[in-house]
Amino acid sequence: MTDALNDHEGTVSIGGRNITNLRFADDIDGLAGREEELADFVERLDKTTTAIGMQMNAEKTKLMTNNTNGFSIDIRVKGEKLDCVNRFKYLGAIIADEGSKPEILARIAQATAALAKLKTISIDRNIALSSKTRLMRSLVMSIFLYASYGMSTSSTLTLWTKSHCH
Repeated sequence: MTDALNDHEGTVSIGGRNITNLRFADDIDGLAGREEELADFVERLDKTTTAIGMQMNAEKTKLMTNNTNGFSIDIRVKGEKLDCVNRFKYLGAIIADEGSKPEILARIAQATAALAKLKTISIDRNIALSSKTRLMRSLVMSIFLYASYGMSTSSTLTLWTKSHCH
């Protein structure tokens, strides 16, 4: 990765630092401010991986933009055009061009399902309320709040979750 990014100046700035990629284990997410910059990043990464005996999987490599017009250029790996998507999962969280709404709705559904599995515990009179509360916080709220640090909400969605999550 370091070789692929040699002399590569990114245009995405967060907190005054240029950010070109996010990495975790074998996942790499490239960030670019312009299509040409992203195409250059993909080309550099493809050349570097090939040089060390690895290869990028064009079928698993996806592109996403926040430009409503989509991409105006084809970005390719080994001649194969990369697909443009409007959402993808990264570290278990949904990243979508429409913002955090799909992730929040998915978290509500997952938390509701986890809560339903605790029904027998919640109606059991032999289990203390404090124990039930701790179980709910650890097993349900953790699911609901996972990746919430990166979510942005609209007032409509915030009101919806407040009114439906009691």
